[in-house]
Amino acid sequence: MTQGPGPNLIPLTKLTLGEILSGSLNSLRRMPKTLLGIGLFSGFIVGIATVMASALFVRNGESLELPQIPNPSSTLNQEQLEELLTALGPTLRIAVVTTLVLFVVQTISAGMFTHIIGNAIIGKKINAAESWTKTKPQLGRIIVVSLISFLFPILAIVAGSSIGVALTGISNLFVFVGLGIGLVGAIYMWISLYVIVPTLVLEDTTLKGALKRSFYLAKANILRIFGIGIMGIITSQAISIVVSTPFALFAQTGADQDPTTSSVFMSTMGSVIGYTFMLPFVATFTTLLYTDLRIRKENLATDLNKAANQ
Repeated sequence: MTQGPGPNLIPLTKLTLGEILSGSLNSLRRMPKTLLGIGLFSGFIVGIATVMASALFVRNGESLELPQIPNPSSTLNQEQLEELLTALGPTLRIAVVTTLVLFVVQTISAGMFTHIIGNAIIGKKINAAESWTKTKPQLGRIIVVSLISFLFPILAIVAGSSIGVALTGISNLFVFVGLGIGLVGAIYMWISLYVIVPTLVLEDTTLKGALKRSFYLAKANILRIFGIGIMGIITSQAISIVVSTPFALFAQTGADQDPTTSSVFMSTMGSVIGYTFMLPFVATFTTLLYTDLRIRKENLATDLNKAANQ
């Protein structure tokens, strides 16, 4: 492990939204080989999975042509609905494959990015191989907590909606009340579990410990995490759109409704480049927010300054 050049990635004190954003963007500039290299490799895995799934469905005689969307004001009969679902089938199956592969890739890369940023915060650098060595023993736990952070908000919506449906005998209004309760619960779970991955990775704790710590760090910071989290989503999507737009434009050029090989290739390349930048940004943003929460609640700044001066 070697000392990184220049100042630390962020001020070792309570962070503002601007400092979290600038730190996340500066990390890509200061460590492009490591962060963008891992991001590019991750993006290629997702891209290859998408292309292979597309090729498999086309080889089986299925078309990727998008169906004609009926007039929203008209009522679909059973036959039209079946035709629409059949036409959307290949696209939906490709989306499922891509989502599953993306989840696994993002989960693994998030652990690696978190170790890299955790060291960069105190002015030290580790390479991709070192981050993988640190992440490998934690992979099982990282996957589980990632699943938890994904499923718990969904379960909250399902539970709230189920309660609403169960009470429809009293009034149909309870359906909306139940859905509202479910949405509030989902948002609360999303906020409370927002930093569970960096909590587990950097503290190297158990699943139960990571859950407790994530809820503890979020306590009394609900609105702050919500606002900063939303801004992180907006910024990461904006970055992905900006870097992938040129490829999307090329993909549309000369392509008809049924995608050609070149258009699928260019579209996939756009997604790969988008993931290359988005994945490290999201992981860095989350890690910096985790660091800020610990500084505010546990005076972590003292320990960080000591580590940075060693």
